[in-house]
Amino acid sequence: MTYVAANPMMNLAVLRFDRSAAVVDGRIKLNNVNVINVPGGKAAIEGLQSGAFDAAEVPLSRFVYWIHKGAQLQAAPVFTDRMFQHEYIYTRPDTGITSLAQLGGRSVVCAPSYFATPSFWHRALLKDECGIEPQDIEWHSPIAEADEMRLPENVDVTISPASILGLERLLDGTADALMTARTPLVPGGHEHRVQRVLADANERQRSWHKRTGFFPILHLIAIRKQALQARPDFGEEICRAYDGAKAHAYHVLQDDRMTGLPFMRGYLDDAVTQSGDDPWPYGVDRNRAELGRFLGLALEHGLTSRHLSVDELFDTRAANYTFQARMTPGCITGTSDGGWAPQTIGPD
Repeated sequence: MTYVAANPMMNLAVLRFDRSAAVVDGRIKLNNVNVINVPGGKAAIEGLQSGAFDAAEVPLSRFVYWIHKGAQLQAAPVFTDRMFQHEYIYTRPDTGITSLAQLGGRSVVCAPSYFATPSFWHRALLKDECGIEPQDIEWHSPIAEADEMRLPENVDVTISPASILGLERLLDGTADALMTARTPLVPGGHEHRVQRVLADANERQRSWHKRTGFFPILHLIAIRKQALQARPDFGEEICRAYDGAKAHAYHVLQDDRMTGLPFMRGYLDDAVTQSGDDPWPYGVDRNRAELGRFLGLALEHGLTSRHLSVDELFDTRAANYTFQARMTPGCITGTSDGGWAPQTIGPD
């Protein structure tokens, strides 16, 4: 007879953000879970694939591709990384590009790659706001896709040498624009040669959010089915831990003593007024329309060959978890101890 521990030890790979910090540093502890702070998505992906990690934060596009290929994975609806994409589209002043519509027929770097999650949201913006299709642009990708991920035949994508970064393609004139996931690190003396395509990116993002309700999801927590079979509540425990960590983050954001930025209180109140009392929402139902749109993009852009349903992505117990973290305009939400009391989640 094989004995299976009631609560076997698990390895969870996480990236550190303000909303995950309490899990990373142990203020919120998952019993019998070894929390491993990894430097980036690549390490999490490799560890999950090798079996070194039982659960890990991974890019949404990579996870969707895995599910499409029949991988033995499910997810917890914890969306640890999200980012509006309007402000991460750059050009040089000499191109004359000042609108998304002017990107049609131009050469554009999609960083880190064509099938990276932010690239799907960038292409959605081009289609939604000015009718530009992927085949209307000459794409450059700084990173080749994984061998098994095939680029669409009707789209022109040039893979740059591994030593050439996306920003370099913009600066050397090979590309007219750069779409990326983060603010680029521009070499000293070249700052004047890089600018956002959209001078009113912040206003455009707010308008897009009001119209769609979307706050573009980039990452989620993937869990090996073998781990869920051994520990059926593991996905729900992850949800509870990240819910508590987000409550900590909300509390810190609302504490005027914890930031040196002027006008922060007003900005937070505006964000809550527009987005609701949980501006960084987890959970399947709250994000169902956005996830459905991404799955549609995955099929349309060649990442998948069939339409996936939202529900087939997620562990049932995790999907049924009710998230509690909230913010309130004009005051601090939390406990009198500052919300820092340690918590332990899961049975021994």
